[in-house]
Amino acid sequence: MIDLSRVDLNLLVVFDALMAERQVTRAAAQVRLTQPAVSHALRRLRHLFEDELFTRGPGGMQPTQRAQDLHVPVRAALAHVRAALGSRTSFDPATVRRRFRLAMTEVMTLEVLPRLVSLVRQRAPGVDLAILGSGAGEAGEMVAAGAADIGLGVLPQLADGLLSQQLYTDALACVVDRRHPLLRDGRLGLGDYLAAAHVTVAGPRHVGIELDEILARLGMARRVVAVLPHYVAVPAVILGTDLVGHVRERLVSLHARRDELLLFPPPIPVPVPPLRFLQVWHTRDDRDAGHRWMRALVAEAAGDPPPEA
Repeated sequence: MIDLSRVDLNLLVVFDALMAERQVTRAAAQVRLTQPAVSHALRRLRHLFEDELFTRGPGGMQPTQRAQDLHVPVRAALAHVRAALGSRTSFDPATVRRRFRLAMTEVMTLEVLPRLVSLVRQRAPGVDLAILGSGAGEAGEMVAAGAADIGLGVLPQLADGLLSQQLYTDALACVVDRRHPLLRDGRLGLGDYLAAAHVTVAGPRHVGIELDEILARLGMARRVVAVLPHYVAVPAVILGTDLVGHVRERLVSLHARRDELLLFPPPIPVPVPPLRFLQVWHTRDDRDAGHRWMRALVAEAAGDPPPEA
């Protein structure tokens, strides 16, 4: 049992910064201390917890299991202290210096991130973003573990302590080259659709619409000739071929050669459910003024873009 009289709250602040930054120099900048001061604090932390806490690795300082176990309760304790002291009750984006960690899939870095970065640069030049790549469905787990401040994606299952806001929905559509030989009136019939060679999207932890499960329940099947890791590659793969792909409608609008593609609903006898895209955060950050500001900005960036002039 650690004697609380030996615990300096500033040490926990440094620990939280080291967990976020994984580098002494960046952690020092975050907490506004010198690099030697942070190194000294790390030595005190190691003595306090009787653990190395961080070891050097190819990607920076790697937390030990003890550090990982400490991170979530330490962050939660610091959030409660800040709330009690009122240090996060106000937030001036024009002058603040702060860093937010956002977990998102590669596709969302195309759909949401460019506009979000633009908005941040316009309104809060002192705010930095750290974008953490996540697999399908993993962004919520990263937030729950304290590795990210906000998670973005299709997240049907959320851990205890997470809150969410729906950003937008998107529909799954068939996509083919406009010169596909089996097109009739701008789409494929069910028979041609099932007989065609398909490109699909899947992964070890795929989360979203499982089209093959829907087809199986209907006693149908398709031939898949290529399995891709994410939707962003589908349009490029099917261009100039007789392949049939499936892609989200919103994503196709970002493709440089979208005029050469044709979209239509999957020609199966049941509706395909839409995908719900969320942002998620932990209850420990719910009342933080800066966190609320960032969540509002994410929602704005994910919304319909303003019309082009």
